[in-house]
Amino acid sequence: MDLRYLNLAYFMRILITSLFLLFSVGSFGQLFPKLPEFRGNIEKVTEKRYGKEQIPTKKDSSVFKPGKYSGWKYTFLFDEDSKLKSRENSFRNKVLTEYTYQRNKIGDRNIEHEIIERDNEGHAGDFVEYENFIDLDGRITKVNYWVGNHQKQTRELFMIEMNAVYKEGKLISFTRHNVNSAGVMDTGERCELFYDSANRIVRIERKDIESDLKTELSYSLNPNGFLDHYSIDLLVGLPVYGKNPTQDIYYKCDSHGNWVKKYTLADQKMIIEAKRKIQYK
Repeated sequence: MDLRYLNLAYFMRILITSLFLLFSVGSFGQLFPKLPEFRGNIEKVTEKRYGKEQIPTKKDSSVFKPGKYSGWKYTFLFDEDSKLKSRENSFRNKVLTEYTYQRNKIGDRNIEHEIIERDNEGHAGDFVEYENFIDLDGRITKVNYWVGNHQKQTRELFMIEMNAVYKEGKLISFTRHNVNSAGVMDTGERCELFYDSANRIVRIERKDIESDLKTELSYSLNPNGFLDHYSIDLLVGLPVYGKNPTQDIYYKCDSHGNWVKKYTLADQKMIIEAKRKIQYK
């Protein structure tokens, strides 16, 4: 959901993946502002992903086939208020994981749970909890991230977002800290958000508080509010990393303004990345 893990070996892959999760229907946006995902009264969304790893022979390395159905399918169900209530992940028509989503309010906190109802690895009943602290103006000021283990009957804090600063109604900065198993926070990172004249986020800067290393994420949204362009400047100031190639994203939308096909551009060709079937109430 967030750009939460700083591991140089996997940093680029995780950062890009997290960018898309930030705009995912299945994720709970926390201090990062929530962006419009669906319009209208949604009942069910089925999404298929394209781009497949293939292994021609046992001796050959895997080959990525863009535009070919990957076998992955995600099914989202919504409640009467069009809020996400469950998600099902399947591969080659076999259900691998099922999640349910619960929300409640306790005092100045909004609590959201993502619960594993079924999987093939013995994690049924495990959950992630997002504990959002709300001020009198309805703004999120702090988020505690908890993980629960059903078998061990444990609930552990693993990350905190805090020190939120707002200006003219917009979130402009906050700090993020990982928490170890002993409950000790690391030095963390500072996140700053920048907006254009239309109050749309155009850049996010993440700076490690201890090392002062910075990563910049720039992007834009199309008139429907969908991500259509992004670029990543990884670890600014270190020549070995530098700027990642930009990526443009294109959509085909239905009559409600929701996208049903998503494409990227490669070698001057439009490559399908995802297709959605949306059922309305």
